[in-house]
Amino acid sequence: NCYVFTNYHVAGKAEAITVTLWNLEQVPAERVGADAWTDIALLKLDLSKYKGALPKPVRFSGDSPLEIGHFVLALGSPLGLSRSVSFGVLSNLNRYIGSDLKLPGGEATGMFNNWLQTDAAINPGNSGGPLVNLDGEVVGINSRGAAGANNIGLAIPIDTVKSVLKAILEKGGKER
Repeated sequence: NCYVFTNYHVAGKAEAITVTLWNLEQVPAERVGADAWTDIALLKLDLSKYKGALPKPVRFSGDSPLEIGHFVLALGSPLGLSRSVSFGVLSNLNRYIGSDLKLPGGEATGMFNNWLQTDAAINPGNSGGPLVNLDGEVVGINSRGAAGANNIGLAIPIDTVKSVLKAILEKGGKER
């Protein structure tokens, strides 16, 4: 099984999902589970017709705790510009902003998160991409930028992601 995690506001209610892989090949995927309150979705890739080799799985950040001032890279496709990377500094490890993001239909998402704040540019299209440290370890999921601000990006901390993914795989979702 090959899984990909992303934001709920990207794939949480999608009726059909296609994932573009590292080599630009596209494969279908299905949503295994999702949690709107933390803005996390887990997808399972259908690799039945995929002929390429998959890269190694991502590594989650290890035992070294994040600190304000650590450098990070935000990967994604901002404004449709695929394979983009922006560089920044972590400026807050516990930013609470409430439920400012409303999905079509008025559903709030992300309201239970304490966010990583960075000045790495996070724009529409970066959502669901990884925020990585300089060792290439995933420290969070890019989720949103602050409207009307320059370079205030927010990412879901990897510890939150791991907790939600475990709950989805073991119990079908996060219990509260």
